[in-house]
Amino acid sequence: MYPKLLIWDWNGTIIDDAELCLALENELLRERGMPEITQTWYLQHFSFPIRTYYEMMGYTFETECFETVSEIFMERYRARFADCPLREGVTDVLNAIKNRGVKQTLLSLTQQDDLVEQATRFGVAPYFSEILGQDDILGHSKVERAKRYIEQCGIDSGDALFVGDTDHDVEVANAVGCRCALLEGGHQDRSVLLRCGVPVYASAKAFCKAVFG
Repeated sequence: MYPKLLIWDWNGTIIDDAELCLALENELLRERGMPEITQTWYLQHFSFPIRTYYEMMGYTFETECFETVSEIFMERYRARFADCPLREGVTDVLNAIKNRGVKQTLLSLTQQDDLVEQATRFGVAPYFSEILGQDDILGHSKVERAKRYIEQCGIDSGDALFVGDTDHDVEVANAVGCRCALLEGGHQDRSVLLRCGVPVYASAKAFCKAVFG
């Protein structure tokens, strides 16, 4: 039986922005005289909350607060996100699922106004009944936003499926009692995803074929 609701993550799941994020993080590290990170390290260690991840990169936030670093990152991301592509085939998948009458929602740690702008810029906003971002840019967790949405949407959590690209998406799905599927090629390595104990797909199209036939 098909899910009645798909809840999509944004960064790394629909927009292919991992390369940009890595580049921006290394810019910030260079400017502070800190060692850069490799793509391999990034894919193995990227995680939420973002502050903890930054501390793994070497930030102590003794002379510069986390909020300042986050704002600098976001200013640069906003200036360059439009250069990122969508994940291959994702628009076709969103359209195919919409044509099956399945409700789709976008849920992200991206700030609300930014998320609406980005989804609109890439032409995918019409596929979603709701676009749910956050009140700030600090990247703590999507759990509370997801819980409020499930409580309000009128669909049983067992009929929902969360689609993401990181282990945090599994945490969110578990917290609200829905299933989860992960896509490779986002912000975490396949080996990290496979440890989560949920289905992992090579692409959005592979996911769609497996779930919807």
